[in-house]
Amino acid sequence: MDRSVKKKFYIRMLRIRQRLGIFWPILFNGAVLFIIFILGSLGYKYIEGWSFFDGFYMVLITLSTIGFGEVHPLTDSGKWLTTCIIISGVMYFALLIGYFVQLASEGRVFQMMRRRRVDKAIAALSGHCVLCGFGLVGRVVAAELAADGVDVVVVETDDKKAEEIENAGYFLVLGDATSDNVMQRVGLNRAKALVASMSNDPANVYVVLSARSMNPDLYIVSRASDNRHISKLKTAGANRVILPHMIGGQSIAQAIQRPLVESFMHRSSDANDEVQLDEFVVSDTSPLVDKSLAEAALTKTHDVIILAIKSPKNPILQKTRADTVMRAGDILLVAGSKIHLQGLNDMM
Repeated sequence: MDRSVKKKFYIRMLRIRQRLGIFWPILFNGAVLFIIFILGSLGYKYIEGWSFFDGFYMVLITLSTIGFGEVHPLTDSGKWLTTCIIISGVMYFALLIGYFVQLASEGRVFQMMRRRRVDKAIAALSGHCVLCGFGLVGRVVAAELAADGVDVVVVETDDKKAEEIENAGYFLVLGDATSDNVMQRVGLNRAKALVASMSNDPANVYVVLSARSMNPDLYIVSRASDNRHISKLKTAGANRVILPHMIGGQSIAQAIQRPLVESFMHRSSDANDEVQLDEFVVSDTSPLVDKSLAEAALTKTHDVIILAIKSPKNPILQKTRADTVMRAGDILLVAGSKIHLQGLNDMM
């Protein structure tokens, strides 16, 4: 056999072994035993003149070491065949049983079944958010997204967090987010956003780079622990880069210097009567299209205030005036109570 052909065959076998994972030794030993069963059964048929079933039964009781005795008296040639079956097959039979016991005792079968259920559920998702890293920051991100009705798929390496993640109602993919195989399982081509919230900035850069290559339209937000890594993350494809320690420090300073402002910006969103901020995209079918703020009179009809408008042509937030005209695709920054904001959402 040519050397290049051998190399290709070896690489292909390695890929198959990697793909099968824990089931590789079971399939390999099972295949060897299948060959031994077929050859042994045929051997008894042609050497001893037995039926194929009698030969198969003889191989089975021989490998299982049950000790039922011979099906029919053996000739010397038949005894040599039985010896070869014992030497070649008992070890593989014992290994096969051992692997099955190991799978059952370690709960790997149930893990595989659970993984297939989760993969099937994720395959049905669309417009979900992929969260890489379920640490202190990731927990808050997941809770806020879930509160807004967004499906969250969490990628986490620590299996100790699995129960917490699943009890919270998130979809869990156990594995390394820097692995392409793991990222393919989370449905990036159907997701609307990805959050790289791991504490390791180089890992976040790799995740952002991989996600951007898989889905060029994906909105990506990344956490950073160092200012020097912001440019790298944006170059890799992140739309936004957040520094949690900087936001925390600014919030503490605001709480001291401007407590009312800080309280407003970081208030709870549970109360229906508290003033909240939200953003809305004006759709093509919205009754607000081509109307000025004065004509729409949203303050009177919905008790909300339009603070700023961002148009597709101008990425900078614009101050609003009474004669400001709203166009399809505009993003409105609105202040109002939760109930009134929900009413405004119906017009969009």
